[in-house]
Amino acid sequence: MQYNDYLDGSFNAETGDFDSEKAKKNVFDRKEKINILLMGASGVGKSSLVNSFFGIDIAKTGDGVPQTQHLEKFVYEDKGLILWDTKGIEAADYQNTLADLRKALDNAKKEAISSRSLDGLPHIAWLCIKEPSKRIEEREIELVKLVAEYNIPVIVVFTQTQFESGDAFVEEAKNIFNQAGCLSTIKDRYARVNSVSYTLMGGAVTIPVTGLDTLFELTETAFPEGSKNAKKAFEKAQAVNAEKKLAAILDSCSTKIHIAAAAAGTAGASPIPGSDAPIIAAIQATLIYTINSEFELDEDLKNSAAIATGILGVTALAQIGKTVVSNLLKFIPVAGTLIGGAVSASTAVALTEALGHAYVKTLSTYYDKKELKVILPENTKKIIDTFTAIFNPLKKSS
Repeated sequence: MQYNDYLDGSFNAETGDFDSEKAKKNVFDRKEKINILLMGASGVGKSSLVNSFFGIDIAKTGDGVPQTQHLEKFVYEDKGLILWDTKGIEAADYQNTLADLRKALDNAKKEAISSRSLDGLPHIAWLCIKEPSKRIEEREIELVKLVAEYNIPVIVVFTQTQFESGDAFVEEAKNIFNQAGCLSTIKDRYARVNSVSYTLMGGAVTIPVTGLDTLFELTETAFPEGSKNAKKAFEKAQAVNAEKKLAAILDSCSTKIHIAAAAAGTAGASPIPGSDAPIIAAIQATLIYTINSEFELDEDLKNSAAIATGILGVTALAQIGKTVVSNLLKFIPVAGTLIGGAVSASTAVALTEALGHAYVKTLSTYYDKKELKVILPENTKKIIDTFTAIFNPLKKSS
């Protein structure tokens, strides 16, 4: 990728200005996304399910973006997560809900064809049914058949599971869906979940959170061919399997470090002495934002700017000795220009790679596997010192 494509309007080569907000928007636009369609009647526990599974509070996210009268979207930029909420499938007007959902899916399909990207279409659907209700409604069968037309895999989620006392109903429900022709869409993807722990008998008995791991496994294996990015986005967004989450984050960071390093290499090949430095700095700043996004670091993090400045300061000092020689070589006509560009390009690639991997290791140092997030110390100097200790050996080896 060429550096101007990577920066995509966030850097003004004439003025040297770097638009950090534009860079952050570019980061989100490029981030792998997972679209999940939430279906089910009001009161079945969709919000509790989402809150527990993704570690978010849907009630505090503000209003979603209305798509139609009966469909709403919630976008979580830090997670690359987009939830399509049917806002309850009620008996009184569920035909209108089905019509609205079809319209939204048709529009998303047209956009996907136009953009040649599946990011705007639901990748997975969760149909939530309250297990204590012990009823499968016709509207729920129609929902499954509707999304089947768009090749969206469905996982049926029985909420507020009653364990053994609910076994008979769950088996009955499977038979009902199979007889209704839903087997190819649902297959055997049924999860029984308690999203929130609660007590019975005056606190004598505690019903724990359960079934989220099963829902994770069923969803992870439901992605169709060609949905590798969506699957990775799902693994990063979820808050159920700590090992899978961190592994997906690290894998994604590695890929994006290579992309940034390649872009820095094209900037380093510039034949104008000194012109590459501000461009490379902009690329490295964008890489820092990218890694922050992968680790779901809050954009409003008070010391994020100081961290980025400190890191770029460390890498700038590392570049001085190597870039001076290569920039002088660029004055030599023809062969000198090519040689100088090659040296500087390799330096830019190596240092950007070193920066990226060192910053990932720095954040990994502060990653809490129980909380499933990075918990940074308030002292910015401590973070920069950790980065420097990791970066210097990588720099020397490059």
